Amino acid sequence: METFPAKYFRYSTRYPESGVRMQLGRSYMHTAPPSAPDQRTFVLTLTGMQYFCDGSGGVTTAPEPERNMAVLEEFYNNHKLAFSFLFDHPVHGQLVCKFGRPLEVPEGISGGDGVLEDLKVELLEIP
Repeated sequence: METFPAKYFRYSTRYPESGVRMQLGRSYMHTAPPSAPDQRTFVLTLTGMQYFCDGSGGVTTAPEPERNMAVLEEFYNNHKLAFSFLFDHPVHGQLVCKFGRPLEVPEGISGGDGVLEDLKVELLEIP
């Protein structure tokens, strides 16, 4: 299984509402624990992603794969929303994930030599 290539990011974690909580009469609240593990969503903000050019002016995936936008695009196109991959989470370690939303490539920075604006990537944990 391939590993998510980007290494420079900030992240947030969204937990789902798990279990059952039901308001009954006379202020009675019935609760039940979840029957499966939580499926967390990780929203990554990638900064400094860049397209790199080779000697002939074409886009290359060779330099700096951890911040190379062509590498991330190729990785996304190989997995889309269907196939799982490994994600090295800074706190929880190596997790199995899928893309939670389609990849959206932002505009380039004017005079930035291929550097893009920050982009958000949503990963869905596969428990």
